[in-house]
Amino acid sequence: MQRTAVVSESGLRDLLGRIIETSRVMAPVKRGKLSYDFEWISSPDDVELDYVRTVLPPKKALLPPREDLLKFEREDAGASPVIEEEPFVLFGVHSCDLTGIRELDWAMGQRHGVPDPHYLARRKAATIVGMSCSPDEYCFCTSVGSSDTKEGADLFVTAIDGGYFVEVLSEKGEELMKLAPDAREASADDEIKAKAALEARKEQITNKINAPAEKLPGLLEQNYASEIFEATAERCYSCGTCTNVCPTCFCFDVDDEVDLLLSSGTRERKYDSCQFQDFALVAGGHNFRGDRSDRVRHRWFRKFVYLAQEHGRPFCVGCGRCSKQCTAGISLVDVVNSVLAEAREEVAT
Repeated sequence: MQRTAVVSESGLRDLLGRIIETSRVMAPVKRGKLSYDFEWISSPDDVELDYVRTVLPPKKALLPPREDLLKFEREDAGASPVIEEEPFVLFGVHSCDLTGIRELDWAMGQRHGVPDPHYLARRKAATIVGMSCSPDEYCFCTSVGSSDTKEGADLFVTAIDGGYFVEVLSEKGEELMKLAPDAREASADDEIKAKAALEARKEQITNKINAPAEKLPGLLEQNYASEIFEATAERCYSCGTCTNVCPTCFCFDVDDEVDLLLSSGTRERKYDSCQFQDFALVAGGHNFRGDRSDRVRHRWFRKFVYLAQEHGRPFCVGCGRCSKQCTAGISLVDVVNSVLAEAREEVAT
């Protein structure tokens, strides 16, 4: 199912208001002077329609930083899963983050044939509204093939002169559009404007990886022992910020919290990071990646080699969050390009 429509800015906010009356809505809001975040909203006036990126990706709606997996009782030796199935709308998701959700769908739903019921319940409950973006110097989505993604969205909204061009991509999207007060059928001229607007945004992206995405696994493996990873590790704090803000990282740890009477408890899942010193520590005290340089290399190889070889495409969406938020100012793109340059020098000599 696909049809197109046009709504005004006031019409889009009116649509948001009507959606809020019938469903929970998570959307981008401004935090402080320069930051944005996806939050549950109560008013359409809180939503930022033109934003660069949020600190945390909309992944948080589907795979929260902390969540209860089950509750258990000692008395009857029983345990009951905690599954969230309440419908909600995830509004204002950029193409890079739609790509991130697509990769999480694979990782949490298909990889190794072990689907995660908690993630899949939220994913089924979600209606997703995608939206065109406002790139900055950190964006590099064109290098990893995520600049045009609309897959996974039920509606996709593109800002054009005089309003918003809306693509209805699913039955869920069609249900939302029934609430749009001033929607009109899009014309051929509107479609031309929308395509031009998306192309103009792509042209604003100047940050690039200097090799085609499909060649990155081989080029990086060629320089597995590059001293660039050691030099990068000397700057890295192992704080885990890069993985916590990443739309496609899905590593987690699990803890059991038991009450003081040891009568009941909760099993909780929370984000973990391959950059933490103890991430690869196992029973007996051996640490498979105790050296920081090994952990740094692992992150780059996880995004562009290991999962790319398994899944067929990079596990990086080019959103720029890791570089923007890094406390040490490390750029993912700069490190990749440095390793690529080193590999080319070795071939030339």
